[in-house]
Amino acid sequence: MSTPLIHTQVDRRDGDDVWFRFTLSQLPATPWKLHFCLARHIDPASVEGGELERQSGSYKVLVPSAGASELRFCCRNTPIKRLSDLPQGFFLSLADATTGPQLLPVTLVSQELGLPAQAPSPPELPEVEPANGIVPHPAHLLLPEGNFRLAERAHVSGPVSLGPLLAHFNELTGLALAQDHDAEIHLIEAPLAPEAYQLSISPREIRIQAAGEAGWRHGLISLAQWALQHGESLPCLELTDAPRFGFRGIFLDCARHFHSIATIKRLLKQMSLYKFNRFHWHLTDDEGWRLEIRAFPQLTETGAWRGHGLAVGPQLSGGAEPYGGYYTQSEVRELVAYAAGLGISVIPEIDIPGHCHAAIKALPALLREEADHSRYLSVQYFDDNVLNPALPGTYEFLNKVMDEVCELFPGEQVHMGGDEVPTGVWTDSPACQQLMQQQGYQDCRELQGHLLRHCQQYLAARGKKMLGWEEILHGDKVSRDATIFAWTHFQAGLDAATSGYPVVMAPAQQLYLDQAYNQDVNEPGLYWAGPVSLEQVYACDPAPLDFHANDNILGVLSPLWSELVTSRDRLDYMLFPRLLATAEVAWSAPARKEWAHFAARLPGQLQILDQLQVRYRVPQR
Repeated sequence: MSTPLIHTQVDRRDGDDVWFRFTLSQLPATPWKLHFCLARHIDPASVEGGELERQSGSYKVLVPSAGASELRFCCRNTPIKRLSDLPQGFFLSLADATTGPQLLPVTLVSQELGLPAQAPSPPELPEVEPANGIVPHPAHLLLPEGNFRLAERAHVSGPVSLGPLLAHFNELTGLALAQDHDAEIHLIEAPLAPEAYQLSISPREIRIQAAGEAGWRHGLISLAQWALQHGESLPCLELTDAPRFGFRGIFLDCARHFHSIATIKRLLKQMSLYKFNRFHWHLTDDEGWRLEIRAFPQLTETGAWRGHGLAVGPQLSGGAEPYGGYYTQSEVRELVAYAAGLGISVIPEIDIPGHCHAAIKALPALLREEADHSRYLSVQYFDDNVLNPALPGTYEFLNKVMDEVCELFPGEQVHMGGDEVPTGVWTDSPACQQLMQQQGYQDCRELQGHLLRHCQQYLAARGKKMLGWEEILHGDKVSRDATIFAWTHFQAGLDAATSGYPVVMAPAQQLYLDQAYNQDVNEPGLYWAGPVSLEQVYACDPAPLDFHANDNILGVLSPLWSELVTSRDRLDYMLFPRLLATAEVAWSAPARKEWAHFAARLPGQLQILDQLQVRYRVPQR
């Protein structure tokens, strides 16, 4: 038969309740089911023209009534505002008693959101004269007269072997600097703070003074930006610089959509150009487990893949075909070593106790309690995604995972998630109720603290520090050695810092790079905390000068969650140029930041991104 066609539309809105209508044509004669993905929860009682057979996360299966070609249903309290909110990944499964279900793709002929036309967006940048400059902006910068000719094969001198530093510079610029005699570029040891540096370009030579490798690297990166903007004739400059924060991070979610090692290396190189020093690698979530764990091969054999008939069903962009991937331990070691060569430490995240749908599907005998009849629904609409803190299997699982994570990642920081554990979990678990009685716990949230305290102590015994999202404070069980990542709002970070916890600021309303840039219905990205414009990112001040516990604020993190990031081009679009604004938030003191000055330096930076073949979002003027 010919491919079925489907027309979808938002049929009606009752406040935040949204009714969808699906109309199908050229339907098969045999019984069929419609499969698709929609990041909303369908009210089962609202379905007309059939019934809802399954929904898990974003994956839905509708079974039509006999002869029906139209299906209607309602999603409660979930507004639809973007084209990216609409369903996708449609296919049919056809019943066949002899060969089993047959799959048939469905062609989407139209989707209608039913929103009024929008006025053009206003300009995003002030009208300023472009000026070449460095991002993040140095603390002190002078531009004396004259130029220095930077030869493609210039010689560099230094007190130690400079091979890795020069390789990094050459990779960024395409030049071929080498350590040799008769040098024109001198790296000089000086009594400065560990990441501070002084860069001097005169007509005769270039001098970079620093206490060691970190400062020299920063000086060479500033030189690289200057060279990428000016070519071989470099204007003279004198600058002194040091970062405001020691923690300057970018986060990438590789669980929702898998990103190749090559793509991540490319991102690390881009991060290095703007002096980031932490890569937060989100490796596990409901939709996929991405890290090879040799103690549990099922985690990647089963949990790394989703599709029709698999333990983890289609999710997000959907489709019947198997989709996914994972990182082998050899690939992880390779990436960690590559990042270290760029001055970046990789922080792995194993997200627990929530966001564990893929892990539980991979290891059901170990991680499920058959007698647990707790009813809950996570923010992403899973009802089976939380580890049980009372099962011995949970600790066997976590201990072996943490053992391998500690061996793979030499840095001292391991992130254990801790976010978005839904209400209702553990309430009808006999094992959990028994544990609460034994420990004298009064609130189910204490079970989360109980589990995370175990992880913190287990990691500490292996020389690691536990990091977590702000919800690791729930249950009041982790010690103040744990670092809190504040994401729901700015005040959460200030409160944690006031309580004595070290804090990394990642407020979604200012630093989440998965949020759309503006309100345009066609603009890709999420919007629950947004929009988040380039100017909003730049305006973030993670540690206000009048805040009494500033010493507890370690720095900033800009996360890119990947629900809608399905390609390298979309990755570039969501990250850039907002990543440049985050770089200045993380590095430069508020007194050194000025929006108009950043906007003036942006065209020169976009030229650099052009040279690096970054498909950034062009700011509207």
